[in-house]
Amino acid sequence: MKVLEGFLVFMGVLAVLAIIALIAVYVLALLTPDMRTNMRPVVLSSEAVDSLTKKLDAVKKEAAQAESTRTPKNVELTITEEEVNSTLVMMLAEGFIPAKEILVNFNDGYMVTYIAWNFPWFPMKTGLLSQVEVENGKPRIMVMDFFLGKLPVPNNVDSSVQELANIIAKLNAPLDELKLNLKQVSISDGKLIMTGTTKIPK
Repeated sequence: MKVLEGFLVFMGVLAVLAIIALIAVYVLALLTPDMRTNMRPVVLSSEAVDSLTKKLDAVKKEAAQAESTRTPKNVELTITEEEVNSTLVMMLAEGFIPAKEILVNFNDGYMVTYIAWNFPWFPMKTGLLSQVEVENGKPRIMVMDFFLGKLPVPNNVDSSVQELANIIAKLNAPLDELKLNLKQVSISDGKLIMTGTTKIPK
């Protein structure tokens, strides 16, 4: 009987510790990642949204012209922090992204992304440090570090986040609309620069 009582007490203690651990994880995930304090603020404007739209339309026009003449054309597309953040905030306001705050910085060779999610049951805050490489003419996001609030995240989670980010990118697939075969992506000084050639259907 004492053995059974001891076992039940032991299991009870484990259950309490598990609950405490879950609460701790939940609370830490709600806190702002340290990387957020080092990010640059970005000025937002409707003009920046229009600027990005015009740039994308210009690339589409060049792709259409190249397709009609069946002559591949070299294209360079430069996207600024202002354009990206202004467009993302507009998408937030229209309810396309389930978040209440988002900020992207283009630094020397890598991107920093902070998102305060707006899930009622788990309003977590995440930080992502990533690079963009080119694979088979398409961009591939390479995750360097992922932060869930104040929680340290193991490398295997980084890999899962990387796969998820690339799946989301493929679902949105803006480059498919642009008909652009990427050659290089460079990130520096608040800008993301993509160079490539227009695709010519066989």
